[in-house]
Amino acid sequence: MGPVSWKNASTLIVLARNRLSQFVISNNKNDVQRLLPDYSCMLLKRSSQSKFFANAFVFPGGATEVADFSPSWLEHFNEHGYNREKLASHFVVSQPDKVPLYADIPNSDCIPEVGYRISAIRETFEETGVLFCKPAQIQGQSNNILKVDDLIEWQKRIHHNPEEFLHLCKKYFLLPDLWSLYEWSNWLTPTNMGPKRYDTMFYVCVVDSIPDVRIDGKEITQVLWTDPYNAILKHVQGQIWLAPPQLFELCRFAQIDTVEDLKIFCEKRQQKGIERWLPIRSQFEEGYMTILPGDSLYPVPKETNSSNIEDGQLSSKNMEILKNRICFTSPNLFRIVCNVVDPHGHKQPRNLVDEMTENMHQSKM
Repeated sequence: MGPVSWKNASTLIVLARNRLSQFVISNNKNDVQRLLPDYSCMLLKRSSQSKFFANAFVFPGGATEVADFSPSWLEHFNEHGYNREKLASHFVVSQPDKVPLYADIPNSDCIPEVGYRISAIRETFEETGVLFCKPAQIQGQSNNILKVDDLIEWQKRIHHNPEEFLHLCKKYFLLPDLWSLYEWSNWLTPTNMGPKRYDTMFYVCVVDSIPDVRIDGKEITQVLWTDPYNAILKHVQGQIWLAPPQLFELCRFAQIDTVEDLKIFCEKRQQKGIERWLPIRSQFEEGYMTILPGDSLYPVPKETNSSNIEDGQLSSKNMEILKNRICFTSPNLFRIVCNVVDPHGHKQPRNLVDEMTENMHQSKM
């Protein structure tokens, strides 16, 4: 296998308070009740014509652009009270050797952690019309008021030319709300997933209400707001399809029940940084597995492109002790098995599929 290259990308996991989504899961066997989270996650359905995960439900995001890392952004922030030192002290957390993506930027004068956040905000606006910006601190009152019709027009303009995002912010005295984006994870597309691969930063944004969404109906054909439990349930039932990173992250979020706890956890966990994950796909007797860092079966870095790892058969009789993996017996039926402690403070994902099976079994008794 030859060398693999990935295109840099940025994704935003939008979690919005939704009290209507909260109800009780009852376990009749021991009369245990559990509230579902009081928030929903934004999932977007890719077009059937998409060259990457066609028809999949994904978080908003996409490839980065040179414009996201323009020095003009730092000038814009500096004009409104946020100089380079202030931005760097707030956002530079992860060690460069853990996140090589931060060293791979088109302009050495920019702050990578700022550029990737701008990219996530821009991509989310292009795909959904939801603009995560805040008013700049300026003297006096701006005469430029951003109306709904203006947003629709700017959404189209930025889609065709990413440089327009800076023009939008300058005209309406806005700052991309970098502070609302928490650094969360960094996923690589597996090497055996075809010619189109991405090295993607995942950020989390928690908001107090579900925003209005405007999709183009072409690249994105549907928007779904749902809590982590029901997102996984829809995947298992075949109503939607989620890629492994979405499955894993949603099961992580399922450990947190409230918007308030989400904000506290994301802010604290962000201070511990992240590291890049390259999932390794391997077959075993009952199907195939996505093996993740920390698992006893995960190869050392120099072996991650090895054919005997990617294509080899694994015996289910030798699954070792440390486990961080997603086991698939069909495209929609899976189990997450994780008994490792994440060095960067993440919670272990809940095994929601087993919980669903137990709940269904109890409801028939």
